[in-house]
Amino acid sequence: MILDYTVISNHIHLLLADDGARNAIPDSIKLIAGRTGQEFNQRKKRKGEFWEDRCHATAIENAEHLF
Repeated sequence: MILDYTVISNHIHLLLADDGARNAIPDSIKLIAGRTGQEFNQRKKRKGEFWEDRCHATAIENAEHLF
């Protein structure tokens, strides 16, 4: 579940919560990144990498860490 997001000119920040399922967040990120890159490349009639870097994840364990 997406709790919050920020779109910046060259990347995005997502605050996500999972249901405890193994790989739920990485699989979702892979799907979002793949579709975003495909759609952009199709719209701009280009090929190649869309995302500069891979996903960097930080787990938030409790409310104190979140704030």
